[in-house]
Amino acid sequence: MNMTRFFLLFAVLLAFCLALMAGMMAQYGYSLFAPEMRSMLLVAFLVAGYVSFRISRIIARRKRRLEDQPQPNGAGKSKLSGLFSGKSAAQTAREARVAARRKKLVEAGKLEEAPAPEPVTEGEGSVRVSQSASIKDRMAARAERVRRAKETGKLD
Repeated sequence: MNMTRFFLLFAVLLAFCLALMAGMMAQYGYSLFAPEMRSMLLVAFLVAGYVSFRISRIIARRKRRLEDQPQPNGAGKSKLSGLFSGKSAAQTAREARVAARRKKLVEAGKLEEAPAPEPVTEGEGSVRVSQSASIKDRMAARAERVRRAKETGKLD
């Protein structure tokens, strides 16, 4: 963990927290630095420390993940890219293990090669439209599904 980042975040968060508390207390005529407010100062200090620690850990984890698994075309270099990453490292590792195991089983003859999916013909495909399609298109698709269901005997 980068200690400079931690202390910088801590200072900023502590100042922000103290300013908010002092402003709120000043509205009611109290002083934040009165002797009876020592516990509140301790709480502000602890909260600022905890939040800056958590933020530092999250940033460090995102940076480490980007170094371990760089994204194509420089993706993931922005500050918010960690929020929108595709697959986790565990998921990628699992997919690689499954693919290796499948390949080993196919070579041993215990598993057949996965057949290519059959192309769907025009008349057999499901009639679905997106939710953002016009109401006219959605109703036409529903009417087609009902017509097919009646042909196959699923509806009266």
